[in-house]
Amino acid sequence: MARGYRAIVELDGKEGALQTADRLFHEWVQKKYPLEGRSARIECEEEGIYRFGKLTSWKGSVADIVATKLTETSEDKHYERQLLEMVERTGDGHQQWTTRIFAMHATKESNYRDVVWIEVIPPRDFESDAKPPRLVRDLISEGHCNDRGMPLSESLQSISDDCQVEELIGWISDERRRASVVVAAPLTDGSGEGDLVAESRWKTILDTLTRDSLGCASYFLLTPDTYRQFRERIGEEYVMAKGSLRTYLPGFRPDDPTDRYRHRVLTAATLLRSYDEKKKEFRSELSEIIARTPCEYLWEKGLDKELRRAQAPLDKKRLTVPTFYPLREATESAELLDEKVRREVGASLSADARETSEAAGERGSEYRATTRQGMHPPLAESAPDTRVPSAGTSEPRGKAEHLTWYQPLQRLIRRFLPFFSPRTPADLTSGVMALSSGLDAMNRTYEELSTERDKLSGELQAAKELLDGAADDSEELRTLKEDNDNLDRELSEAQEERANLARRNQYLEWKVKNPGATDAERDFVEEQLDERPTSMSDLYDRMTLGGYDSVTRYVVLSEPDAMIDDMLKLDALASSRYAAEFWNYILVLRDYMRAREAGDFAGGNVHDYLANPPEGYRTCSASRHKSNESETVKRNETMRKERTRPVPQEVDSRGEIEMWAHFAPTHCDQNAPRMHYYPDTTKTGKVYIGYIGRHLTNTKTN
Repeated sequence: MARGYRAIVELDGKEGALQTADRLFHEWVQKKYPLEGRSARIECEEEGIYRFGKLTSWKGSVADIVATKLTETSEDKHYERQLLEMVERTGDGHQQWTTRIFAMHATKESNYRDVVWIEVIPPRDFESDAKPPRLVRDLISEGHCNDRGMPLSESLQSISDDCQVEELIGWISDERRRASVVVAAPLTDGSGEGDLVAESRWKTILDTLTRDSLGCASYFLLTPDTYRQFRERIGEEYVMAKGSLRTYLPGFRPDDPTDRYRHRVLTAATLLRSYDEKKKEFRSELSEIIARTPCEYLWEKGLDKELRRAQAPLDKKRLTVPTFYPLREATESAELLDEKVRREVGASLSADARETSEAAGERGSEYRATTRQGMHPPLAESAPDTRVPSAGTSEPRGKAEHLTWYQPLQRLIRRFLPFFSPRTPADLTSGVMALSSGLDAMNRTYEELSTERDKLSGELQAAKELLDGAADDSEELRTLKEDNDNLDRELSEAQEERANLARRNQYLEWKVKNPGATDAERDFVEEQLDERPTSMSDLYDRMTLGGYDSVTRYVVLSEPDAMIDDMLKLDALASSRYAAEFWNYILVLRDYMRAREAGDFAGGNVHDYLANPPEGYRTCSASRHKSNESETVKRNETMRKERTRPVPQEVDSRGEIEMWAHFAPTHCDQNAPRMHYYPDTTKTGKVYIGYIGRHLTNTKTN
């Protein structure tokens, strides 16, 4: 399942959090769905649920849009809270994106004064993680944004003097921060000719890496001079080499020798391999890799108690606010009562009466109608003494007091006959008939509405009872969810703490055995292999940069440069936390070769080894391993070629070989990653891994 996005931003500008959130939300929605050719705009002025219907975005995609605005003020008036939400349903409603922007203003003692937090929830079956919405960029680009005093920016911030280094160390060490701190080391030592130009170009290139983690991380670039001071202040265990990046997660603990493993390094080698020389920028996958750690931390860590408490009353109000249809077309609107009645009047009038009324209107130039064939001609305008007063005459024939009843009557009749303009008694009779028919229709409509009202009243009462019960259930579910989230966090923290303690114990055991040695003198020990890689790029570095000779002596990547793209793409998948599992499979293959070499495993392939592993060697579930492919795959030329990977010619004279055997971290879907390999047990004594990436083509993916 795809991971969502969350950012928590504190504001220190003149505009309050609620006003800022409201303004940015409306600007963002109106830009995304401009409603060209319409006078209306997407506006959420009052509290409620706004159903805008299907709208077309500026990119041309169509979505069903529902927006919600909720506000709440605490009883003591010290807290103001607001939620603005947009739900976009695409693909016949099967895919749903939800973007929420919460805002809170506090006037009394609180952890916050003005704070905004944004959440994006992607569709459940979406492959990629959610990214920062445009409104986050708009918010941060305005300035006045920080995380516990650390400035949040959309670009790299230069650290150019000693005071700024001390500030940077303070932000890294601040236990309160939630955003990660990403620090880039310079390329050069600043003493050579052209170093200044190189550093300027380096900053320009690095600026392209920040877009996917806006709001979740702050990026800083050290100069050659400040790099030296930073190195002294942070310590050798927590520094990074020139041309590298390091992500410092919240909860920095320099006194814990195992804590350094949490703060991952992106090496210069990985950066270089991911650089597109033609476009003069890094590949998009690299930005996603860098963003994964800080974004994942904020999403999984959740909100603190105060922010969760602020959300609770807003979620509860959602059940009681009205629903609006602000952009519904006139054709889709409910019919007006008078329009309905007019149709009933027209149906009830006799053909003669309708024709007479139409003819009179034609003579009065009030409206035009065509005399239909088969109907008798209109009445002649004779007998002037009997004509009724005509609208617009200053002094009607007959008694003046007739005006006191005639004009109100005329207005009343025109509700049902809009062009009523009588000239003869017959015209007036038709009007009276229309009035009578109209009143009858109104009475019937009233009775229908009364019946419907009574029915709806009963349904409303039942709904209220259900709503009250739902509110109670919702509160209970919310409490249970909160408890479950807390337990998940505690379990995650316990697991992490357990791993840290295990590493610390290993470290202390080594110190006991080597009391006079420094950390720099620590030899590579077997237990260090248990330290899991945090990403596919980390795994790649382990297999290509050295330092893991006890592994690469037995297991190698057959063509590293050709494999890097497929491996990095896995880091961009939300569901691909597979680096640790692939590392374990590599260690299994290593021990398989070690066991054969030592004579502890008599023979057979890897699958035989997994079914009956010798004691003291690494293993994994045999269900995660396939020793062969189906005959259908083998006979298909395209599928066969995909699984034919490079090996040294001493392994196969062709310089390539079919790698049917593979490991599978998951069997959830046909796109899950695979690792294809070939064990050369007779010539080189090595296992060649030819492919790590998404599932290759088979009968299910075709």
